[in-house]
Amino acid sequence: TLERMNSRGQYHSQEADNLLRRIEAETGDTTLRQCTHFSAGVVNRIERQMKLGMTIVTDTNLILAGLDRRAASQLNVNMECFIDSPMVMTGAMQKRITRAELAVERAMAVSGPKLIVVGSAPMALNRLLQMHEQNPLQEVTIIAAANGFASVVELKEKLWDSGLNCIVVRGRKGGAPVAIAITNALLNEAAERKKAAQE
Repeated sequence: TLERMNSRGQYHSQEADNLLRRIEAETGDTTLRQCTHFSAGVVNRIERQMKLGMTIVTDTNLILAGLDRRAASQLNVNMECFIDSPMVMTGAMQKRITRAELAVERAMAVSGPKLIVVGSAPMALNRLLQMHEQNPLQEVTIIAAANGFASVVELKEKLWDSGLNCIVVRGRKGGAPVAIAITNALLNEAAERKKAAQE
């Protein structure tokens, strides 16, 4: 699909435009179109992996609970959240790091392509960037939709500049509802396209 870069440095395609319409409808926030950025080819990449086999890992159970399991069941998608797993809770105390950081490390042990959804825990994003600098992450796509002030904005900008496959809600906007809306838009778009191809 033809992609184009607009004056704000956003890659846009018909697939991205379809997702943005779904995101706006779910959140009621039309300003998200201006700050939601897609790395080149990321929408097609995620859709392809959702059909072939992918694990979505969320940074909180709140986001996990908001995902569309019906759409996921129509695809080849597993969904996980490790933030409250006993291993993560114990290990974080022992290592004196946040559970979000250790949960991301645990997510990297999942085999196959992974979609990491960060909507509430910026330290998860920070750890992902550290891991990528040490050893480039393979088969990983990141949705960065955490909201907050300067430090969170800076982390999202670092992700955008990292070369990782990503969808980033740049600036201060974001939060769990936005992360859920983006992920559900991807799930529903992929499920509907798969169903249409089978008819």
